Amino acid sequence: VTLGSAGTTLLVNGLETITGGTGSELIYLGSGGNTLLASGIDILIGGVGTDVVTLGTAGNTVLLRGIETLTGGVGTDVLTLGNTGNTVTVSLFETVGGGTGVDVINIGTAGSTLAVCAVESLTGGVGTDVITLCPNGNTILVAAVETLIGSTATDFVTLGTAGNTILVSALETLTGSVGTDVVTLGSAGSTMLATGLETLTGGAGTDLVFIGLTGSTLLVSGIETLVAGSNIDTANTLVDIVTLGTAGNTILLRGLETLIGGAGTDVVTIGDTGTTMLMSNVETLSGGTGIDVISLGTAGNTLVLVGLLETLTGGVGTDVVTLGSAGTTLLVNGLETITGGTGSELVFLGSGGSTVSVSGIDILIGGVGTDVVTLGTAGNTVLLRGIETLTGGVGTDVLTLGNTSNTATVSLFETIIGGTASDAITIGTT
Repeated sequence: VTLGSAGTTLLVNGLETITGGTGSELIYLGSGGNTLLASGIDILIGGVGTDVVTLGTAGNTVLLRGIETLTGGVGTDVLTLGNTGNTVTVSLFETVGGGTGVDVINIGTAGSTLAVCAVESLTGGVGTDVITLCPNGNTILVAAVETLIGSTATDFVTLGTAGNTILVSALETLTGSVGTDVVTLGSAGSTMLATGLETLTGGAGTDLVFIGLTGSTLLVSGIETLVAGSNIDTANTLVDIVTLGTAGNTILLRGLETLIGGAGTDVVTIGDTGTTMLMSNVETLSGGTGIDVISLGTAGNTLVLVGLLETLTGGVGTDVVTLGSAGTTLLVNGLETITGGTGSELVFLGSGGSTVSVSGIDILIGGVGTDVVTLGTAGNTVLLRGIETLTGGVGTDVLTLGNTSNTATVSLFETIIGGTASDAITIGTT
């Protein structure tokens, strides 16, 4: 059936093909269900049965509701959904716009490159689906889509429960679900709130990611700045555990509770709000302007500490720490080796007692426990107080005692200079 140019409102049943004219057509499909080829129809409304509609090849702009399956043609097809809410499977469309009701779109198996506006739920098919959200802002549930591009407005996306592997760009909020969600950010750079994800990989641009207030266990690669929930406006007690990817990472972070480095070289800078964190397998660490308290993991660590850290506690493994050239004031506990840099270092040993090898430290102050310190082999000039046992190395070691009174056993030193208080020195047996 071909409709004339005057326009019409028509109820049809049992037709195979219907072609609109130059006028405006409003077509109702009958209740028995229809399988129909439609071209040039302006408004198409399905019946209570199952309606399967294929659009003609010339390209179509159609307002639709109540259709179960809709397939576009080789032209450019633009679909607007009516305001009653729709659940429809679409294939080969270029644009789908939702109505004021709740619209659930399932994409067919052929794969689609599709612009989507004001749709509440979108599920991809077995093909490769590339979805761009329209620029009026969107709140949408997305599942089984390979690529999702946000709009210039604010987009809130929740991923479906089956798990998703997806490339995303220009989103403001992305929320994972109970499945395993693997997300890669696009190359333009992103500023995004991401919660409930399992894996997050940055793109070639600069990525700033907030991981929300729900607590996260997350594998991260290629992200420049990562902010955990405890540093967003609302305080929380949930724990964020981040593992860095294997390729090596240079990352600024704040508010994490646990950080685990990967197999590559990881360079970590802590933000300016202060952080208390358990950290393992990171090669280089810089503190921020806040109070940073770092505990090292149990496997043993070899770490370059650039500066601006207040407290560093070792684990049960062997921890070897080298201080950077900027100089530092640091409280340490449970480290096995500390090497100073070219700056001026003031190091306090913790109260539990320490057995530590020290090189190139300018001032070393013991704690209330028993501290046993061995100096490195290159020769050392050190100001010291509160150390119980001190052994020099094969180089020339010059010891100056602090002004609070010292009682120490020393060995293998070349020069010892007392302070203004009463100092009692016992020479060791070696």
